[in-house]
Amino acid sequence: MKTTHKIINGDALEVLKTLPDGSVDLIFADPPYNMSKKKGLGWKYSKHITMQEDWDIFSKDDYFKFNKQWINEALRVLKHGGSLWISGSFHNIYQVGFILQHYNDVKINNSIVWFKPNAQPNITCRLFTESTEHLIWASKNGNKKKWKFNYEWTKSIEDQINNKGKQTRNVWAIPLTPKKEKWAGVHPTQKPEELLRRIIMSCTDKEDTVLDPFVGSGTTSAVAKELGRNSIGIEKDKKYLKIIRKRLNTSQKTLDIINQPEIMFEKFKSKT
Repeated sequence: MKTTHKIINGDALEVLKTLPDGSVDLIFADPPYNMSKKKGLGWKYSKHITMQEDWDIFSKDDYFKFNKQWINEALRVLKHGGSLWISGSFHNIYQVGFILQHYNDVKINNSIVWFKPNAQPNITCRLFTESTEHLIWASKNGNKKKWKFNYEWTKSIEDQINNKGKQTRNVWAIPLTPKKEKWAGVHPTQKPEELLRRIIMSCTDKEDTVLDPFVGSGTTSAVAKELGRNSIGIEKDKKYLKIIRKRLNTSQKTLDIINQPEIMFEKFKSKT
C-alpha cells in the first residue's frame, strides 16, 4: 500500500482555497492561539521570555476574521462525514466553537481535554497553573454520510485516566512532546505524536487523506505516514520545512520498495 504525502509552503488561507471541494477525510488544525505578546511574557523567577511569536499575534478583530476564513475553507475541503479536529487553549477554543456552531451542516461531537501530567510550571504566579489544552471534534454532515468513529480501536487507549479495554473517556493524559520526538529540530508548539495517533486512528481508515493547514514541524504528516494514511500539510514558515523533510524522509521499516510512500514538497505560488 503506497501512500502520498505533500507539504505545501504557503499561507493556509491562500492554499486552502486551491484544494478541491470534499477532497479530504480528516482535518487536524493547530492554528495560532493568539496568546503571544509583542514583548513576550516573562517568568517570575527567571529572565526567560516566552510567547513571543509574530505569527501568533493578532488584533481581536483580525483574529476573529482569520478563524472564520480558514474554518470556512477547511469545511469546504472536508468530505461529508469527515472529521474536523481543532486544538486550542482558553485563548481561542471558545471562539472556534462559537464559529462552528453557526454552520447548519456541522456537528460538534466531543470536546477533548488534553491533560499534561508534566505541564510547565506557573509563569506569573498570578493564575492557576495551566496544565491542559482542549480539542474540538466536529463532523461535516450531509449527503447521507455519518462521521467515522473507530470505537473498538479507542478501547485500546491506555493512560492515567483511560483504562484499556473500557470505554475511552474524553480526558486524555499525554505528556508534553518528549525530546526524542524533537530530534529533527525545534518548533515552539510541536504536538506529541501520541495525540495525533489517537485522533487519526479514531476517525480514519488506511489510505484516507489527512490535512493539516498549520503543519508546523510535521507531526501530523509523520504520524499519518506511519499509520498508512495519505497526508497534506501546509506550512507558512519555510524555516520549518527542514524539520519536516527530516521527519518524513526517515528510512522505512519495510523493504517493500514498490510501496514506499511518495513525499512531495512544493512552494505555493499565488495567482494574485
